[in-house]
Amino acid sequence: MMDWVDWEPTYNDIVNRLNLDCHADRQATEVLTHLLENKDPHPALRQIEKLIEGRSVIVCGAGPSLDFHLREVIPKATLEESTCVASDGAASALLELGLRCDILVTDLDGDLQSIREVVRRGAIPVVHAHGDNIDLVREIVPTFETVVGSTQVEPTERAFLWGGFTDGDRACHLVTKYRPSKVTLAGMDFGSIVGRWSKPGYHDSFPADSIKREKLAIAGELIDRLMSQSDVEFTLL
Repeated sequence: MMDWVDWEPTYNDIVNRLNLDCHADRQATEVLTHLLENKDPHPALRQIEKLIEGRSVIVCGAGPSLDFHLREVIPKATLEESTCVASDGAASALLELGLRCDILVTDLDGDLQSIREVVRRGAIPVVHAHGDNIDLVREIVPTFETVVGSTQVEPTERAFLWGGFTDGDRACHLVTKYRPSKVTLAGMDFGSIVGRWSKPGYHDSFPADSIKREKLAIAGELIDRLMSQSDVEFTLL
C-alpha cells in the first residue's frame, strides 16, 4: 500500500486542478469503511497478490484503442496466460470479446450490468469511494460477497490506498505493488476522445469535455511517473 504522507502532495495537486471536495472524499471513505466493517479483506488481498506476483499482467483501460489492442495486438495466448485487470468500463469490452477478467478496479460509473457480471464470473472487485459516488457505493457494495475497498484520501482498515486517481492509473498502481513480472497497458488513451465503454449508454467513442480531458492528463502523468520510478517492466501499447 501507499503511505498517505507520500500520496498527499499529489492528491492536493489534483484537488486544486479539478476543484474536488476533499471533505466529500473523506465522507465516501467513511461510508465504504462502514459497509465493509464485517468483511475481512485479507483473503481477497492474498488472492490479488497470488494473481499478480511474478506474473504477466494486462491492465485494460476503457479508451477507444482497447478493442484494437485486444483483438489485433495482444496474442490470444498471451491474453489467456496473463492476469487481466479491468479498469471500470473495460469490463464491458472483456465481456463482449469473451475474455476473462481477474480483477476489476472500479468507481462504479461504468456499465453496472457488466460490472456485476464480471464479479459473478469471479473477478475480484476493488471498489473505489470518492465524493461523487457515495450513493452508488451504498447501493452496490453490499451486493458483493467479496470486495476490497479503495480510497484516495487517508486509508482505513477497510479502504486501502494504492495511489492513483482514475480507475486506469489506480489499477496500474495496485498491480505494481504486488511485483508482477511485466505489465502491458491496453486501451490507455490520454487524448481528447473517450472510449464507448467508459460510460453507460454510448455505442461509439465520444469527445471528452474539459474536465475529462484534465482527468486523462492527470492519469497520463501518474502512469508516466509510476513507470519511471518502478523496476517493473511496462509496455504501453
